[in-house]
Amino acid sequence: MSTPWRITRGNDQFQAKDVAELKLLAIGGKILAGDLVQPPGRSDWLYATEVPELDGLVKAPQVDSDEDWARKRTPNNALRIMAFVLGIGVVGTGFFGLYWVYDNRPDTSQSTLFGEHENALNPLEALATEHAALLKAPDSTSASIGDVKKDDRVMLVRKLGDFYEVTTAGGTTGWLGTGQVIPGYKFDQNLSDKYDPLFNPDNYLQLMNYSWTPSGEEDDPETLTNMLFELNNPTDYGMQGVMLRVSFKDGNDNDIDVKNIEVPRLIPPNDDLFIDGIEIDIEWDDETRAEVEIFGARALLEPEFKKLLKEERARLRAEAEAAGDEAK
Repeated sequence: MSTPWRITRGNDQFQAKDVAELKLLAIGGKILAGDLVQPPGRSDWLYATEVPELDGLVKAPQVDSDEDWARKRTPNNALRIMAFVLGIGVVGTGFFGLYWVYDNRPDTSQSTLFGEHENALNPLEALATEHAALLKAPDSTSASIGDVKKDDRVMLVRKLGDFYEVTTAGGTTGWLGTGQVIPGYKFDQNLSDKYDPLFNPDNYLQLMNYSWTPSGEEDDPETLTNMLFELNNPTDYGMQGVMLRVSFKDGNDNDIDVKNIEVPRLIPPNDDLFIDGIEIDIEWDDETRAEVEIFGARALLEPEFKKLLKEERARLRAEAEAAGDEAK
């Protein structure tokens, strides 16, 4: 796991997991000019205004000149009286105004970033954080097929590893690094809860249980093992293409072998999936243990999931019928 950025303000400290989140905090006004920032892998601290990644995102505090300070400190009784009278009127008007704002509050169930106006950013749009090359493939060595400028808007398509597939305003589809864009849904916690699993499904799938047992068949080698996995999908999206990286270790925590296992089924939204009959040929004993990592998941919107689920059920039904015919 990468080292986070640390931000300190007085006795309080919080973190940003990467540059994108750091910039997001600065844009949202969560990082102030006087805050101290510790970049990953460093022991020293910088003022937020000294961090190159935050250039232009953190506003320097406004400091009054000596004349401004003196003028503000000069007593003026007439102004004080006027301010007192105006203050009473403002307070009365303020209470009425607060009631009116509450009574006429907008429906935010479909709100978009920066309010509901023609320039609002929708949850699946993203802002480019820098001038960057639009890549042909999700690889930093891939050829460029165009570019985006800082603050350009792009539509998010999907995410693979450290890259987003995006479509520009001109209709070109390519790849940008995750640190080069800030997704619109990140600006709102409710929207983040809804859309983040769509782009980071591996972070949400959970391994509930796993086990392995010898095959038990006389003709099979003693090392042949049947594995069982129980996976939980707590999101509203079906999952496809899930992979399990199983690292086997001995009693001294030394690596024995690593197996990549493809989950052969769709994982339904808000449901569990049991997978058994996965055969592994490996030497093991009572001290052998396994570490399982989930990767490669692709989250599916409801129409695509229903289509693929229908195809999967037809395939499983055909396989069951074929197995029945062979048994006769």
